[in-house]
Amino acid sequence: MSEFNNEENLEMDEDLIIFETEDGEEVTFVIEDYFFYNGDEYAVLTEYDTEADQVKDEGSIICKIETSEDENGEEIEEFVPVEDDALAEKLIEIANAQLAEDEEEEE
Repeated sequence: MSEFNNEENLEMDEDLIIFETEDGEEVTFVIEDYFFYNGDEYAVLTEYDTEADQVKDEGSIICKIETSEDENGEEIEEFVPVEDDALAEKLIEIANAQLAEDEEEEE
Protein backbone atom coordinates (compact mmCIF):
# COMPACT_ATOMS: atom_id res chain seq x y z
CA MET A 1 0.00 0.00 0.00
CA SER A 2 1.19 3.52 -0.66
CA GLU A 3 2.44 5.80 2.05
CA PHE A 4 -0.29 7.86 3.68
CA ASN A 5 -0.63 11.60 3.30
CA ASN A 6 -1.84 12.51 6.79
CA GLU A 7 -2.65 16.10 5.87
CA GLU A 8 -5.54 14.76 3.81
CA ASN A 9 -7.10 12.67 6.63
CA LEU A 10 -10.82 13.24 7.07
CA GLU A 11 -12.70 11.80 9.99
CA MET A 12 -16.13 10.53 8.92
CA ASP A 13 -17.14 9.69 12.46
CA GLU A 14 -15.30 8.42 15.49
CA ASP A 15 -14.85 4.89 14.08
CA LEU A 16 -14.01 5.52 10.40
CA ILE A 17 -11.09 7.48 8.99
CA ILE A 18 -10.09 8.18 5.38
CA PHE A 19 -6.49 8.26 4.20
CA GLU A 20 -5.37 9.51 0.83
CA THR A 21 -2.50 7.60 -0.76
CA GLU A 22 0.28 9.22 -2.75
CA ASP A 23 -1.66 8.18 -5.87
CA GLY A 24 -4.69 10.20 -4.75
CA GLU A 25 -6.74 7.10 -3.94
CA GLU A 26 -8.94 7.33 -0.86
CA VAL A 27 -8.80 4.34 1.50
CA THR A 28 -11.22 4.04 4.42
CA PHE A 29 -10.23 2.34 7.67
CA VAL A 30 -12.22 1.45 10.76
CA ILE A 31 -10.52 2.02 14.12
CA GLU A 32 -10.66 -1.34 15.85
CA ASP A 33 -8.86 -0.51 19.09
CA TYR A 34 -6.53 1.90 20.87
CA PHE A 35 -3.68 0.95 23.20
CA PHE A 36 -0.57 2.42 24.82
CA TYR A 37 3.03 1.20 24.62
CA ASN A 38 6.01 2.98 26.19
CA GLY A 39 3.95 6.13 26.75
CA ASP A 40 2.79 6.40 23.14
CA GLU A 41 -0.75 5.81 21.89
CA TYR A 42 -1.40 3.45 18.98
CA ALA A 43 -4.47 2.34 17.05
CA VAL A 44 -5.32 -0.86 15.20
CA LEU A 45 -6.93 -0.02 11.84
CA THR A 46 -8.63 -2.39 9.41
CA GLU A 47 -9.52 -1.47 5.85
CA TYR A 48 -13.23 -0.83 5.35
CA ASP A 49 -15.27 -1.33 2.18
CA THR A 50 -17.71 1.59 2.12
CA GLU A 51 -19.69 0.17 -0.82
CA ALA A 52 -20.33 -3.17 0.90
CA ASP A 53 -20.51 -1.47 4.33
CA GLN A 54 -18.20 -4.04 5.89
CA VAL A 55 -14.65 -4.59 7.07
CA LYS A 56 -12.31 -6.10 4.49
CA ASP A 57 -10.67 -9.33 5.61
CA GLU A 58 -7.15 -8.34 4.53
CA GLY A 59 -5.45 -7.82 7.89
CA SER A 60 -4.86 -4.73 9.95
CA ILE A 61 -2.26 -2.02 10.31
CA ILE A 62 -1.01 -0.31 13.44
CA CYS A 63 -0.55 3.45 13.52
CA LYS A 64 0.99 5.71 16.12
CA ILE A 65 -1.31 8.54 17.14
CA GLU A 66 0.41 11.90 17.17
CA THR A 67 -1.51 14.85 18.56
CA SER A 68 -1.03 18.51 17.80
CA GLU A 69 -3.10 21.68 17.83
CA ASP A 70 -4.44 23.58 14.86
CA GLU A 71 -4.40 27.37 14.57
CA ASN A 72 -7.65 27.52 16.60
CA GLY A 73 -6.16 25.54 19.48
CA GLU A 74 -8.20 22.44 18.69
CA GLU A 75 -6.53 19.05 19.11
CA ILE A 76 -5.74 17.16 15.91
CA GLU A 77 -4.96 13.44 15.83
CA GLU A 78 -2.70 12.13 13.07
CA PHE A 79 -2.46 8.40 12.42
CA VAL A 80 1.12 7.60 11.38
CA PRO A 81 1.86 4.06 10.12
CA VAL A 82 4.60 2.29 12.09
CA GLU A 83 7.52 1.66 9.73
CA ASP A 84 10.01 0.10 12.17
CA ASP A 85 9.54 -3.66 11.61
CA ALA A 86 10.77 -4.68 15.09
CA LEU A 87 8.46 -2.17 16.78
CA ALA A 88 5.56 -3.20 14.54
CA GLU A 89 6.04 -6.88 15.53
CA LYS A 90 6.01 -5.95 19.23
CA LEU A 91 2.91 -3.79 18.79
CA ILE A 92 1.12 -6.62 16.96
CA GLU A 93 1.88 -8.95 19.89
CA ILE A 94 0.48 -6.38 22.35
CA ALA A 95 -2.63 -5.75 20.23
CA ASN A 96 -3.28 -9.50 19.84
CA ALA A 97 -2.87 -10.08 23.59
CA GLN A 98 -5.27 -7.23 24.34
CA LEU A 99 -7.79 -8.60 21.83
CA ALA A 100 -7.61 -12.07 23.40
CA GLU A 101 -8.08 -10.52 26.86
CA ASP A 102 -11.10 -8.52 25.65
CA GLU A 103 -12.64 -11.68 24.14
CA GLU A 104 -12.17 -13.57 27.43
CA GLU A 105 -13.91 -10.78 29.34
CA GLU A 106 -16.89 -10.98 26.97
CA GLU A 107 -17.40 -14.69 27.67
